[in-house]
Amino acid sequence: MASSRISRIVGVWNKKLHIYFGLFSLLFLWLFAVSGLIMNHPQMFSGKPIRTKSERPVQLPAEVDGTVRAKALREQLGITGEIIVPKVQRTQGHFTFMAVKPNHRTAVNVDLESQIAIVTEITLNRWAVLGELHTFTGMRGMWNESNPERDWFMSQLWSFTMDAVSVGLIFLVISSLYMWYILKQNQLWGLVAFGIGMFSCAFFLWGLIWMP
Repeated sequence: MASSRISRIVGVWNKKLHIYFGLFSLLFLWLFAVSGLIMNHPQMFSGKPIRTKSERPVQLPAEVDGTVRAKALREQLGITGEIIVPKVQRTQGHFTFMAVKPNHRTAVNVDLESQIAIVTEITLNRWAVLGELHTFTGMRGMWNESNPERDWFMSQLWSFTMDAVSVGLIFLVISSLYMWYILKQNQLWGLVAFGIGMFSCAFFLWGLIWMP
């Protein structure tokens, strides 16, 4: 009797949490589904970004740390986004960094002697924005950052939310397996669907990664 009662309680809460996690993840899943289609068919969703360039005077902070200096300049210039400071400054006598958002990138090149900043702003089209959201983490190895950490509040919040969505999806899968397991009927079709999914995943893992 006790095990039957526990089983009913687990079943009820499993269904409730499955529904609530599913509702929370709904729009995020649509976002990643649509952006995945766009990334898979770039020829159908093309569009050039808009570039603008301007020169602005700035006051260089005494701080020599790249990230701290970039934060101060970001505030002076009134721009927002995740700061990207390269490990090595390519041009001597200049300080460069980027402020990156999914829809906008701002490249800043400051002449240390004249303290004039050349600000290049790149605005992405709506299709490219969805692709950026699909992969945006606030930290990417391709940028070769000197201090790879999230220093923009929105990228920190986005990263935390993506962790929540990932944990939710893991739970949705486990709860789906549980609900299928306790079915008294139609277990066979669930097994078929599960088997096809497992086979497809294994096939691509082997084919795309290990196949010579």
